[in-house]
Amino acid sequence: MNKPTIALFTGDPAGIGPEIVAKVLNDADVRNAANLLIIGSRPVLEAGMRTAGIHTEVLDAPADIPAGDHAPFLMNWQHVAADQFELGEVTQKSGRFMLDGLAFGLKMCGNNIADAMCVAPLNKAGLRAGGMNHPDEMHYFREVLNYTGKCVEFNVNDKLWTSRVTSHVPHKDVSSLLTPELIASGVEMLWQGLKASGVDQPRVAVCGLNPHNGDGGAFGRDEIEVIEPGVKLAVSRGFPADGPFPADTTFVRAINKANGGGYDGVLTMYHDQGQIAMKLMSFGEGITVHYGLPMPITTPAHGTAYDIVEKGIAMSGAMKNALLMAAKMGASARASRG
Repeated sequence: MNKPTIALFTGDPAGIGPEIVAKVLNDADVRNAANLLIIGSRPVLEAGMRTAGIHTEVLDAPADIPAGDHAPFLMNWQHVAADQFELGEVTQKSGRFMLDGLAFGLKMCGNNIADAMCVAPLNKAGLRAGGMNHPDEMHYFREVLNYTGKCVEFNVNDKLWTSRVTSHVPHKDVSSLLTPELIASGVEMLWQGLKASGVDQPRVAVCGLNPHNGDGGAFGRDEIEVIEPGVKLAVSRGFPADGPFPADTTFVRAINKANGGGYDGVLTMYHDQGQIAMKLMSFGEGITVHYGLPMPITTPAHGTAYDIVEKGIAMSGAMKNALLMAAKMGASARASRG
């Protein structure tokens, strides 16, 4: 069977994206896992190769992408000179480049030219400077695709997947935004994402919100009135989950895989509840999966690292992991299309 095809966008041209893409192009595991269609400017990619000290041949894509396995192709998308971008700076030009590149990749997947998309690090301030009117790129994906269904952002490392019921909102609003339906939906999406990644029988744990899980209502009743009913609702729909558990022990419980214990995924109530734990476990290696959209999309969980641009020291572990996950989920998406 042919390898899945991944639309690989080089990300923010002012950041470390071109460098770490250059590094993973030279990685045998990545080349063996997927066919790569690179979205970017050749001068920008070659600048990244020079910084990385690695040169990998990348062919200009033909008018018709051939079936079967092939070398990496660079899509003839935008021939923008590398010096057109101010390295390490947020600018309208780099922001527009990112937004257009993302839209191009989504179109490739929508036309079944690619099975999934993998994106090098983006800068949200840059995206907004380029014209994005959303809090994050996932909402931009929804706009471009005119997609109204459910989608979610997962954070993933080699031990665990996490998702969250609320995301980029103030902490003071979290409790008022939680509902049993959102808890159940969060469990369902996490369970399905794990299944799509190859986990046969996903095990999901759910975090409480308040200190000591609310301590029987002494420190808040969210666990009693909202979260536990949401977990039960998910189970009734065929998506097994346990909890809520006290948030300060949930991750210890989750990664304790000895003697058949542990969990494959954790559903948290707000952004940093999961992010702090995940970055402690795997900073520089973790990835983000945008799930529920018509195509799988993955990206490193770290940023554009403007402070080390052109120094040649950017680590490519998370970029590699994101590509390998895109390949795995892209193969699953292709199989589901028949």
